[in-house]
Amino acid sequence: MSSNHVAILAGIAIILSLLSFWATRNKAIKGTLNKIKSKEIERDKQINNINKQINEIKEQLAKESFRISSLAQDNISSNESLALEEGLEKVQKDLQLISHTVSFHSKDIQWMKNHSQTQDTGLIAYEITPQEPNSTVEISIFPQNNNLPRSLNTKGNVKFENLEEAAKQLLPSQLPEPFEQISKRYQDAINRGDRQALRQMQFKELNITSESENSLIKGNSDDGTKLEAVVAGGSYLIIVSEGRYWLFPTAQTLESFSMNQPQKGIFSYERELLSKPVIKKPAEVLEEGDYWIIKQFGKVSVPG
Repeated sequence: MSSNHVAILAGIAIILSLLSFWATRNKAIKGTLNKIKSKEIERDKQINNINKQINEIKEQLAKESFRISSLAQDNISSNESLALEEGLEKVQKDLQLISHTVSFHSKDIQWMKNHSQTQDTGLIAYEITPQEPNSTVEISIFPQNNNLPRSLNTKGNVKFENLEEAAKQLLPSQLPEPFEQISKRYQDAINRGDRQALRQMQFKELNITSESENSLIKGNSDDGTKLEAVVAGGSYLIIVSEGRYWLFPTAQTLESFSMNQPQKGIFSYERELLSKPVIKKPAEVLEEGDYWIIKQFGKVSVPG
């Protein structure tokens, strides 16, 4: 055998050895990769189990919290729950009343400012001269005023025995009724046909309850007329002024009084030389539970 053949055989042997080595190495690598994949699969299973356990714990905590909350609520008596609800409802109503009262006071002030520029309000400008205690009171009257007594209807200084005597002479002898300002604003809006102004003034819309309507039909009105609040379409509206509740008819109801004066236990009627009905005095109402009851009848002047 020649040396060339020997070299070829040696090369083939080396190649076979390398192939065998690479085959063995590849097999080892594949085995290692399979082990890694198996470990990853096992790890994923463990993570899934852990997440499942966490979710179960969360669900258990949620159920326990709900159970504790339910137990806590069960421990509160029904009377206490009712008292809390009534307290919250009263606070809400008080806030509504305060809001409406503040709003109407601001509008009353503005109304008085506007009218004071065009009308004689009957007020006077005066200056009180400081005096010693228990001495006479000297007041300087500046403009003339037709509403004052003749003795005071002049410019100059007027002396009184004390402040009480001065107040009697200078202040009006008859104070306006508490409903006069709000009635004037209501009637002005009616005369203008300003439904938007009426909606802004109203606190609630009311209708007579079915029970009261049936009693009125039967002539059994001894218990008094009861009204209930409605979202819309009421025949009457409440306007709040100075913390009191005044009941007025809606514009449509007031107009209907021209032809018909229903005895609903709310208004009495007086015939006068008028072209259309006018509220002479609104009815006053009080809230009792879910209903409103008539505290004092109102008066309506109707054409007649």
